[in-house]
Amino acid sequence: MIARPVPLDGLDAVPWADLAHAYGSAADVPAILRALARPGPDPEREERLDELDAAIYHQGGAVYAAGAAALPFLLELAAAPGLPLRAAIVELLGQFAALPNDMREPWSSDEHARSCRAALTAGHDLLVALLDDTDPAVRAAVADLLWEYARWSPRAQDAARALADRDAVEPDLALRVSLRLAGARAAAGARASGSPSAAPLTAAVRRLVEAVGRDADALTLARLAAARRLDPAAATWRDLLDAALAPATPHHAYPAWREDGAHLATALCALCGDDPAAHLDVVRALIGHEHPRVRAGALQAAGDAMLRRRSAVPALVPLLGAALEDPEPENRARAADLLAAAGDAGAAFDDRLAAALDDPHRPAALRAAWALARHGDVRAVPALTHALDHEEDDGFGPSAHYGGNFYWFTRPPLREALEACAPAHGPLLVPALRSALARCLTGRRPADGAATAPADLPRLHLLCDALAACGPAAAEALPELAALLDAGHPRLACTVIEALGPAAGHCRPHLERAERTALAAASAGLSALPTTPADSSAASATSPTRPRPPGPVDHCLTALTVARTRFAVDGDEVALLRTVDAVLTSTAVLCPGVEETHGRPRSAAAVSAIRDTAALASAVARCLAALGPGAGASRMRRPEQWLRANAWRWRSHESVAVARAHRRVTGDSGLALQVLGRVLETRPGAAYSPIELAALRALTDLGPEARSLAPLLRACRDRDERLCDGGGWRGMALDEEARRRAAAALSAGAR
Repeated sequence: MIARPVPLDGLDAVPWADLAHAYGSAADVPAILRALARPGPDPEREERLDELDAAIYHQGGAVYAAGAAALPFLLELAAAPGLPLRAAIVELLGQFAALPNDMREPWSSDEHARSCRAALTAGHDLLVALLDDTDPAVRAAVADLLWEYARWSPRAQDAARALADRDAVEPDLALRVSLRLAGARAAAGARASGSPSAAPLTAAVRRLVEAVGRDADALTLARLAAARRLDPAAATWRDLLDAALAPATPHHAYPAWREDGAHLATALCALCGDDPAAHLDVVRALIGHEHPRVRAGALQAAGDAMLRRRSAVPALVPLLGAALEDPEPENRARAADLLAAAGDAGAAFDDRLAAALDDPHRPAALRAAWALARHGDVRAVPALTHALDHEEDDGFGPSAHYGGNFYWFTRPPLREALEACAPAHGPLLVPALRSALARCLTGRRPADGAATAPADLPRLHLLCDALAACGPAAAEALPELAALLDAGHPRLACTVIEALGPAAGHCRPHLERAERTALAAASAGLSALPTTPADSSAASATSPTRPRPPGPVDHCLTALTVARTRFAVDGDEVALLRTVDAVLTSTAVLCPGVEETHGRPRSAAAVSAIRDTAALASAVARCLAALGPGAGASRMRRPEQWLRANAWRWRSHESVAVARAHRRVTGDSGLALQVLGRVLETRPGAAYSPIELAALRALTDLGPEARSLAPLLRACRDRDERLCDGGGWRGMALDEEARRRAAAALSAGAR
């Protein structure tokens, strides 16, 4: 142990207060570094390091000034024998060493990024020396760091040679495994990026692959995996699987065997690289393995494969159906979850899913209900109505979006379950939805009727979306929807009422009242604004950490939404145009000058003005689209002007809505094709989002005029790789919708 604190010479010479990290001034960094430098027990040491990590590294992608300045001192701490948390400090340094391999321009050439690389290069000898440290955790952390560092370092050959040399004397088998696996990843990454370090890294890994001295059998899997990374023909998936399952393979040395093999299938798939056939073969081989945790990992790998490629679904669904009878309860739950994600392809096992509704393991029964709901099976209805009446911590959960290209097993979302089941079974769901909506409006808990806080907006959104999906059956809920109109949430009620159309005729007085209230509030708010557009925008800007209160533009949007809904109910074109004209006239002062920002707002006021103008253009266009050609054409001029002046915003829901409305109102498809084509072309090879889906929906309206975009549509329809951005079931569902929409647009274009 060291007898005194690490000196950290020069720490006070750095102008920390003038530097920045993720949370502002870096004036707090010296105190954290000094606390980390003190030897001996400190119950807050780990928390201090986490605080430093969050501040100077944050989420990666760029280097803060404070991060570059802190690296020399972190290197000094890492080299101090006996100092607590040295391995964790090396791991933080490793994050900075890996950044140059993923960082994009202009951040890669930023002065702080260059300083970061220079500091790590200056610490080369210190880092290499840590390969001989007495602490195996430090040696493991620095080995991972050096492989990443070697991908860009001017001393890549020295680092690679030191790593390969270490294997001959390293006593820790897990680290020898890691040297091969991490080295192969680094060499492959260097090759892919065209880095000059590819040759020395590849040579070092080949040395490790060919080393068959001590522990040869224990290292077989690591050597095969590294060899395949360098040359896919060097080992098959079966070679890797056999080595992983071989008795001589020590589970403790391989990350793939963590948690009793729960990561084995996903690890083997990763080692197979971009080989979808090999991924399916690994899943098939392990989904029936004797160990339940290995089977759980195979189900995770199945979800990953289904999320990445469409063809994986029909290949794996039969295996998932069989897994519904797995003796391990959690595996049954995972199988049901994946059958829900598979959509219609999973419906072949609905009878087994229905039997699983009585599974004593509640998560399995719940996910069986979720799968049946996704398939539109009536046997899901009792579980859904129960969920509406009983909000339970271990029941259905809220909607959530997860990114990434791996499958997320989460609580099934109630809103999407209701929306999926409602089109076929709306009459059975509406009574429960009505009761839930009435309770929500009165602020009562479902279980005992006790009072709760009123206006549970997420719950109201869920109920209205579900009612809208029920179609004509939702007319039974008109009394509750009328009450919602009067309760100050007219836009939510309009979600359902507009779809009902003339059947909602007795809501007309409530709609008229809501519209008058919104227009009056907008008028009062606009009259209170300053006279200049810039000041008007500033008045509506608020702190980004707090939701802004409803302003005059929000009230205008409400008035337009209600007016459009009333038109769907009574067909009164004059009344709709009167509201549109009132909004266009009253909000004209907010619009001049907004477009001059060109996507680079310089203040919160500018952000507010851009948002408000886009929302108004979209809302007006939606109203005029409801009218079609005729009276709306002259009023379409302002939304059209906004759209043409804001080409940088064409990848937005507002722009897609205006483009769609412009074509419907004017009959001219030229502008719509420009916008929709831009939306679909701006991210070649990237994942689709709900904006691309909106563009695909709009293209269906264009009919034969969409032929110019046929190549894009065919690529969307015919590719095997998933299109959409999202982890878990949602990414698969969005992709299936994208494929259906592309096929529909192509079909419409062929007529």
